[in-house]
Amino acid sequence: VVKRTPSSLPFRGGAGGGVCHTGTASRTTTNPTPTPPLKRRGFLAFLAALLLPAPAFAAPPVISSAPDSVAVTLYRDPDRAPGNAINRANPTSFALIAETRTVILPPGEATVRFEGVASGIVPQSAILFGTDLRERNRDAALLSHKGLLDAFTGQQVTLRRTDPASGKTVEERATVRSSQGGVLIDTPRGIEAVYCSGLAQTLLYPEAPATLSAKPVLSMTTHDQPGGKVTITLAYIATGFDWDATYVATLGDDGKTMALLGWLTMASGDDTSFADATTSAVAGKVNRSADTRDDTGRQVRAEAEGFDKSFGCWPRGSTSDASYPPSPAMSQAAPMMMDMSEVDGIMVTGMMRSEAKMMNAPGVLKAVSEALGDLKLYRIAEPVTVAARSQKQVAFMAKDRITGQLVYRSRAYGAALEGPQMLFRFRNRKADGIGEPLPAGNIVVYQGGEWGRMLVGEGQTANKALDEEVEWAFGEPTQVTVEVETGASGKQGESATVTIRNANPFAVRYEIDFPLGQSTAYSGLPGRLTAKPGKRVWSAMIPANGTVRIGWRAVED
Repeated sequence: VVKRTPSSLPFRGGAGGGVCHTGTASRTTTNPTPTPPLKRRGFLAFLAALLLPAPAFAAPPVISSAPDSVAVTLYRDPDRAPGNAINRANPTSFALIAETRTVILPPGEATVRFEGVASGIVPQSAILFGTDLRERNRDAALLSHKGLLDAFTGQQVTLRRTDPASGKTVEERATVRSSQGGVLIDTPRGIEAVYCSGLAQTLLYPEAPATLSAKPVLSMTTHDQPGGKVTITLAYIATGFDWDATYVATLGDDGKTMALLGWLTMASGDDTSFADATTSAVAGKVNRSADTRDDTGRQVRAEAEGFDKSFGCWPRGSTSDASYPPSPAMSQAAPMMMDMSEVDGIMVTGMMRSEAKMMNAPGVLKAVSEALGDLKLYRIAEPVTVAARSQKQVAFMAKDRITGQLVYRSRAYGAALEGPQMLFRFRNRKADGIGEPLPAGNIVVYQGGEWGRMLVGEGQTANKALDEEVEWAFGEPTQVTVEVETGASGKQGESATVTIRNANPFAVRYEIDFPLGQSTAYSGLPGRLTAKPGKRVWSAMIPANGTVRIGWRAVED
């Protein structure tokens, strides 16, 4: 029974019938209409929803703006041949970077944005120590001129012009219509190409889009964790690095000794600088997985840098003979070879040190070798800054006296003979004054003379291990010459007669290599030959101002 006053609700008859009293008397309805089952269930569901806890919203990402400390380990490009210079504008190898960061994580799953990572980061190589990792993403869209234009295509920006005569600046609204090729904008006067007039004009953007980042960013999502202050280590591989070795040698007057100073040249083509980094270089050939050769980040950067805002403005070269300056990356001077032994000492970390005592002097910046499996690690003794797009050189070896032998050598090709080369041969062992692995790189050889210390020649060396025989070829002699006379060829082969002349005031050792395993057999050689891997070697001492002749026959198999 439901009682209602007439003034409150109008009468509504029900299907079950009833009695109605008018006036001030109350209205009584018997047998009311039952509530439909569907409405009851809906009402109960609504009540249950009210009793449920409020849904949890995703926590904002945790921002890690910079590492507390960082370690950078550079690897030499295994495909770059010894003697080939580092590509300074685009180094072709990689580095292993380990960053230690302190973050405060909320409980549960958390997303951490690591800002300031290397722009050439290979995201799939990233490893996180200190918390469990579930997901990783690289934000490759960096803030650049091209990125801003792409983000604001179809939107309004401010065009600023400066009158070159009066210096007055005028600003007006404009809409970016296209950034493909040239930059086209829509102004009250119509469509025009920005940067093509030659006047001082530029575009101003109201804000930086959220899709663009001023620094390279790697985002990582953790598994469920308790939260709190955590110290984590982010390790990853980044492309765009390389290093090389350079040896500056001084040949003794007797040709039997050599002083040696070795330098590490480390190159970074990355956009990120790593300040006060623990820096190392790894020598040896590393087998690199295809999964770590991702170059996407550097490709995005290269596309942004290669954007030409005045592209297509006029046919260059037809309206003017003006020359265009090279890009900054190509106009930089090559790094100076850090051979300072022509002066009284070497400048290292602001201190003058004698060359002989430099590596052992306290406070001197140097690289110290360590074993790393079959490889060799050269660790710089104190933190240094691996600056963006730069090179750094540090000494890693100094030997006062290496015992060996100066040799003049040629290689036979049938009845022909290549021109003579100078080389210094020594055994890489402590007994001969060295006994350290020699990373691949370049060689520069000097020798003292009547007019002071002079350049003798340059060469290259592959990686050389301990106790290995090392031959450093570094130039062609001017005082030792060869003359070849060939005879008629027949069934007995082609004959060759070689005259070797030594114009030096001292005797020299001359060698001729006869290769094995080819289609040519050699006969008629005088004396006893020395067997070496892949060849037999004839040798003789050429007296001062003397001449020696040798002949042989070359028979084709």
